[in-house]
Amino acid sequence: MSTIRPLSTGRVTADFFTNSYRLSASVLVYKRRLIDILGDRTTDYLDLVDIYVSRVNSPGNIVATYLKGSLVKQEINFILLPSLSESISKDRFYTPNRVTLPIFITVPSFEISGQFQWMGDLEVKKIMATDVQKFLPILDGTVRNAHFPEVTYEGPALLVNKARVEVLCMG
Repeated sequence: MSTIRPLSTGRVTADFFTNSYRLSASVLVYKRRLIDILGDRTTDYLDLVDIYVSRVNSPGNIVATYLKGSLVKQEINFILLPSLSESISKDRFYTPNRVTLPIFITVPSFEISGQFQWMGDLEVKKIMATDVQKFLPILDGTVRNAHFPEVTYEGPALLVNKARVEVLCMG
């Protein structure tokens, strides 16, 4: 659903999902990537600008708009990104031997499917415990609202909050 592109002004626009709400908003990232800002341990909040609020069961109905706001990082279920680049940390080096695997994840109120890239042994606990990032990048993601299955979202990349994962299945 998100068709918004990152701007060259150091700003990324994305859709942020909590249990009940979708916040279509921008984050000022400057020269960083969104995944790196999410991993910043000096703050528990994500500062948002140009915020459009809708309920997850009725995503086309905007219930409020705000110029500025903060979102508690731990309350984010997942983020629907407009491009793949924002889901890859600048601190990581490209490794060509990654395997792409189908993945299915549930977080509160949502079912997520897509592709996951991993290098090494396929052990789910390793994926959840060893990666330093708090958000798991999913490629070519599809999200379905568990309570309103007709409501779906799709995008080239998702960032799923590991702390909110209920079920993770791969392969």
